[in-house]
Amino acid sequence: MEYQILKLNKLLTAVIVDDEARNIALLSYCLEKYCPEISLVASFTKKSKAISHLRNNKPDILFLDIVLDVGSGFDILEDIDYEDIRVVMCSAHDEFALKAIRYQVTDYLLKPLEIQDLISTVEKIQKKIKKHKERQVYDSSHFSSFNGSLAAINQRIAISEKSSVDFVSIDEILCVETHKGTHKTEIVLKHHEKREHIVVGKSLLEMEKKLPENIFFRVSRTSIVNVTAIRTIHRNVQYTLTLTNGCRIQIPRTGYKLLISFMEKIYETTI
Repeated sequence: MEYQILKLNKLLTAVIVDDEARNIALLSYCLEKYCPEISLVASFTKKSKAISHLRNNKPDILFLDIVLDVGSGFDILEDIDYEDIRVVMCSAHDEFALKAIRYQVTDYLLKPLEIQDLISTVEKIQKKIKKHKERQVYDSSHFSSFNGSLAAINQRIAISEKSSVDFVSIDEILCVETHKGTHKTEIVLKHHEKREHIVVGKSLLEMEKKLPENIFFRVSRTSIVNVTAIRTIHRNVQYTLTLTNGCRIQIPRTGYKLLISFMEKIYETTI
């Protein structure tokens, strides 16, 4: 199969961290052949040496394996400032994809690497870098978008009952589910333990209309989740979400696919 060789306008620097030298050799070869304007400046098989280098040097791109000689690639991200580094996670395991999203990585490539996936990832990074450089120091549209997101997070909703009106912060809500056998709903908050919730006299549809659609997603006929509260997505015989409080929610295959698509758009990455 023939691949289009990537032509960038500017040389980008890259570092590879992988505990297997053969993986580094393969990725180096692919970059040299298919992305010739990527300059590989360093590679490491040891986590400690990688951290030491990255604390003092910031490449444009960091190709980072997840399972390392000691600990993981996530440990490296905890120990360095990677704000201006485009991190590309490389792993033979897809179960770390959701965790990678939380670290706001640029992309997640599965091993064995597909050449076209690598080329597409580098093209995406090049476009982001170009866009970032062209951005004005003050761009009112970005401030408006940022403030809008803050407003959604800090927003509170009123839950009116016969004897009281409770005001609940949006970011406190982990999920909303149908109260079995009724038209009421159960709201699970951050401080709730497993099986703990509050019951409100509103339907799931009414609650869905109250919640910001850029944070909450309806994963099934009976459940709405706060996507920032998802800790793990289990993809075994059944699809199950584990939330940050340990609460588990089963979702249908269709709901899983739609959720993945929704999260890819939010975090601008591939899961």
